[in-house]
Amino acid sequence: MSIESPQHDVTAEQSVLGAMLLSREAIMDVSELLSGSDFYRPAHETIYRTILAAHAAGKPVDPVTIGAELSTEGELGKVGGPGYLHEIVQLVPSASTAGYYADIVVKAATRRRLTAAGQKIKDLAARPGDEDELVELARKAVDATSKATTSTVQSFGETIDLMLGALDEEPNHVPTPWGSVNEIIGGLRPGALYVVGARPAVGKSVIALQLAKALTAAGSVAFCSLEMSNADVQMRAVSADLGINLRRLIERDLTATDWGKIRDRRAAWEHVPLFVNDNSGMSVTDVKRFARSVHRRKPLAGIVVDYLQLMAPPPGDQRNRHEFVADMSRQLKILAMDMEVPVIALSQLNRSGEGRQEKEPKLTDLRESGAIEQDADVVILLHREIMGELRGDLKMLVAKNRHGSTNYAELDFYGHYSMAVEKGHLPRQAAA
Repeated sequence: MSIESPQHDVTAEQSVLGAMLLSREAIMDVSELLSGSDFYRPAHETIYRTILAAHAAGKPVDPVTIGAELSTEGELGKVGGPGYLHEIVQLVPSASTAGYYADIVVKAATRRRLTAAGQKIKDLAARPGDEDELVELARKAVDATSKATTSTVQSFGETIDLMLGALDEEPNHVPTPWGSVNEIIGGLRPGALYVVGARPAVGKSVIALQLAKALTAAGSVAFCSLEMSNADVQMRAVSADLGINLRRLIERDLTATDWGKIRDRRAAWEHVPLFVNDNSGMSVTDVKRFARSVHRRKPLAGIVVDYLQLMAPPPGDQRNRHEFVADMSRQLKILAMDMEVPVIALSQLNRSGEGRQEKEPKLTDLRESGAIEQDADVVILLHREIMGELRGDLKMLVAKNRHGSTNYAELDFYGHYSMAVEKGHLPRQAAA
């Protein structure tokens, strides 16, 4: 079959629909390859969706039954009448080649999306604003051309089977390193924003690094470190992995035993997909760009930002700090949903809790913006009565949980090993 145009092939679209009207096998083959929005003619998209709905409902699919369905919906005349359905069936050489026709339709749709993306990029080039942000929008426009599906209007009934089918599967949450925390939040969910808040020196970065390492079991992690250098992050990871006192790493005072542990572990570190960006002036645009770059290396499992209040505004941004932080938190939530990964953002707490008799932090202590609380799916506040390098009690208060209840977990904090563990558990000498 020849392609009428690089950007659309009406004959291929007709052949796809004709094959579906002749064969249930063709319906199943085609539905895995293309979506309604891949059709160039709106009438063909309408017929396609009607066929899929009838098939999902267990109804027979042929020109007569689909014609009746379209007539009931008031769409039959708009798609060309009953004669058109019989016409497209007559065009099909063989229903067994439906996948071949569908491939032509998908490729043409991709070219149309590329053309639309090119026009959008051209418009962006003429738009005033931060160039880095414009480049990120351009990349997103190009990335969207490879997606087989776009946003469509679907009813509850049309999508309920997809959700019910997923109930037979295990949730794709990545567990945190602490069972007591998992019992409260159920693990780290794709598309969710997790905010971990604490005052300085309580252990935010320690918790962030442990969560990042847990996420590497599911894919790559983009770790945006605005406060620590790449070397600082790596030393803390080595300390936690091998049970080496962090101070000995910082002061370069390692023992022969320490070096032995490092040599034994070195090869395994080659395969840890933790990518650290230690640019202290990162903006939200930089975080997005870094995350997409990591994703191109290896599918992304999560993003960590340490920490929110250190992020820089775009050049020329004149908004007050409150508005800027509110926008950052919203952008991180959107990023989590767009990339379908959990985003963990650390946040500084203000000093208001220091004057209270009850020292445990509250949601209202989140610094600079109540929007952080609104955008977050889960807010975890950290509290430690005993500050210092050695062991102490760390309380993780789940102050907000969009998908469950609020509660708290008590952990043992080992600052000199850069880790927190379940109560009564000793730090492991080698973490997975």
